[in-house]
Amino acid sequence: MSSPNPNFQLFPCTVADVPDMINIYMSAFADDYFARYTLPPDQIAPEEWQRWLTIRFTKVFSKPEYRVFKITDPNTGKACAFIRWAYPHVFTEEQKAQRKQEEKELERRKKEGTDDSWPRGANLEALDAKFSALDRIREETVDETNTYVAHLLAVHQDYQRRGLGPKLLKHTLDLADAEGRLVYIEATTAGYPVYAKLGFKEINAISVDLSKYGGKEPGVNRVMLREPQKVS
Repeated sequence: MSSPNPNFQLFPCTVADVPDMINIYMSAFADDYFARYTLPPDQIAPEEWQRWLTIRFTKVFSKPEYRVFKITDPNTGKACAFIRWAYPHVFTEEQKAQRKQEEKELERRKKEGTDDSWPRGANLEALDAKFSALDRIREETVDETNTYVAHLLAVHQDYQRRGLGPKLLKHTLDLADAEGRLVYIEATTAGYPVYAKLGFKEINAISVDLSKYGGKEPGVNRVMLREPQKVS
């Protein structure tokens, strides 16, 4: 595993970072096998990617459980990698009611065919097969009051294999270790060996048959859990 240049610094993200986050995401997952069939690039227009990701990433900053961090290039000052976490949290009654209302609204839009949770052109069938399985495993596994959940880690292709992924993770892994808490992550094929080296263990996996969409092999994500490590 490469050691990151110490000049690559980690900072909290704000809404102003959303354009850079979109650029990083598009680069990081451009060659992801699973994404090729769930979010087919030839079916989603560039402006639709921008619209969808702008809404999706901006919403995160209004949710109290989320923390988003970036790493910046010391030469340009621009973000080149980011991670989105859900920190351990206990919702207030007001927040619980708001979430339930949001879930009801989402179900209504799905029934009406007006759901915009995914970009126009996305493979909704394959996405549902993937995320319904992952959501079920997460709900069965994660105690949200006591577990750190890494929801999305992305490193721009120009900066991959420089140790930036581990650097993004380590900031919160150190918190989890100091507090004696579990850390949960859903791994792509590319991310799996990186997470394994950091102490994550595979506890489950999902596999989606992509042959009907032209895939030659199933799409796979592995679910990993990290026990708190001894603090030296």
